[in-house]
Amino acid sequence: MLKSKEEVHVFLKTFEVFANWNGKKHFLTMETDNPKGILTILKSPDGEFYYHRKNELYWDIKEIMVEKDILTDIIWAFRTAVNKSINEMAVSK
Repeated sequence: MLKSKEEVHVFLKTFEVFANWNGKKHFLTMETDNPKGILTILKSPDGEFYYHRKNELYWDIKEIMVEKDILTDIIWAFRTAVNKSINEMAVSK
């Protein structure tokens, strides 16, 4: 459970533990409520992070590279969805 921004930093350092692998990148997909849709966070083998949004307002054409500081803010804003996604993965394993 992400309860502080410091925990978000730790989460990003250990992202692979919580993520799935698609053959090219580690990824974590979560449902968001506002806006209603899907947010996917991805990490490439070289350590770069990306995100992709598909929701009721817009649909990103491609993955968008993002710096860790900005990604920390995104994850913090959607921490309820991130926590839910992590918990669902733990139950399914």
